[in-house]
This record gives sequence, structure tokens and C-alpha cells, in this order.
Amino acid sequence: MFEDERLEHLIFPYTPLYKKDFPLILFWIPKSGCTTLNRWFFFQNGLLEDVGQQSEGEVHHYRNTIYTQQPDYTKDLSEHLLESKKDAYKLVRNPFRRAVSSFLETICSPNFICLFDRDIDTGLSFTEFLYQLRDLGSEIDSIDRHLGPQYLEGEEEFVNNYIYLEQFNAQIREIENKYRLLKSPLSQLSKSPHHLSALMLKKGKFADAVLTMSSFDWVFPTYESFYNKETKELVQDIFAKDFDMYGFDPNHLK
Repeated sequence: MFEDERLEHLIFPYTPLYKKDFPLILFWIPKSGCTTLNRWFFFQNGLLEDVGQQSEGEVHHYRNTIYTQQPDYTKDLSEHLLESKKDAYKLVRNPFRRAVSSFLETICSPNFICLFDRDIDTGLSFTEFLYQLRDLGSEIDSIDRHLGPQYLEGEEEFVNNYIYLEQFNAQIREIENKYRLLKSPLSQLSKSPHHLSALMLKKGKFADAVLTMSSFDWVFPTYESFYNKETKELVQDIFAKDFDMYGFDPNHLK
């Protein structure tokens, strides 16, 4: 039981990164560059080798099953958040780009696409994906955050800084300088099989195309190819709080 109920949905299931002698608390949400941020945190704290040895490099497995399971981790994290003992940062991403990333994750994942009454063989279109998210209304906050909004109700009481994925390298260098941290090998930390940006090369009109994992042969449409007036307005509506809280322009895709 949490001493302050405001914290429970902010800490689980995406537990912020905290260490007693590290100056920052880092919040993150899936599909917003979280793998790179987690690696950066473990690099700064001398734990990347441990990630490799104990979790075969699977940073999320290491965080969930080993790092955050330390005695009093949640208790100490909560105390520091409630007393504002450290600066808290959250990594966020442009909702237009994140919505496409979430869609691609969905059509490639049996566990996600079944939420849309489809399977990975029948596929789904981006437009259909968005309409079903929109129809959830306020219930969207209970859906897996790989698909749902980045914003968590009440986070602004504890998070006082944001790192924008689109400016990640520049902001991380500023943070390293500000807090006198190690200069990290960002090009190495950002390598991940989950990152599809370099493979998104097809141009065309894909908003209404029913797509499956086998549609692509590892060459995906560009982000812009999924957008028309209808899908743009749907993303503006579904993720309105993300646009508002994080200052992204809802009228521009980039």
C-alpha cells in the first residue's frame, strides 16, 4: 500500500529509474525511446555489464526482475518523489510518430492485435486502429501503454523536466554536462532491434491499407505515409493530453 495514492499508477507498471547516489529520477513510457533511456541510466551507474551478464543484454528484463526488485527500491523512490529530493525527468515523443510506432507494434504482436479483434494474419489498418482507440474514450487509460497515451494523470506533480526523443542526443549531452555525469556512447546505446525508423522507406498512401507483419519484408512505410486529414484528426483527438502537456504542435506531423 502506498503512503500517497497519487504515486501508485505513476510507479507501476513502468517503474521510474532511481538510484540513491544518482541525481535524477527518470520516468518513461513504452514506444517513446525507453530502451535507450534505460541503457543510458545503467551506463551512468556502471551496470551495463551486469545487464549483459544477468539478462543477456535485455535491459527491460534486467530492470523489472533484478534492478527494481532490490529491497526498499519502491519505498526509497516514493520518498524521493514525495519530498522532491531529486530532479525528475520524463522521456516523451511526438504523438504523431508514436501512434505509428504503436500501430506497427500492434500488427506484429499477437498479444496486441487480438485487442482489436484481429490476428497477425488478418491484419489491421492504421485508420481502424485509431478508431478503436478513440472509441475507448476514458477507458484508454487502462489499455497497455504501448498503445495508450504517454500522459499519466497527476504526473505533473512530480515530473518537472521533459526529454524529447526528437532532441534526445542534444538534451542528454546537456544533462551530462549539467550534472557532471559521464559522457555516454549514445550511438551504441541507441542500437535496438525494436527501432524501425531506418527501415521506414516506403512512400505512398497507407492510412487505409490493411497491413500484416508479412506485408513488408522489413521495408516499412514512412510515418507521413500513414497520415491523411482523417488520421491526423484522430491522433489529435486521442492523444490531445499528450500534445497539450508536452507542448507538441498538433498541426504539424514533424
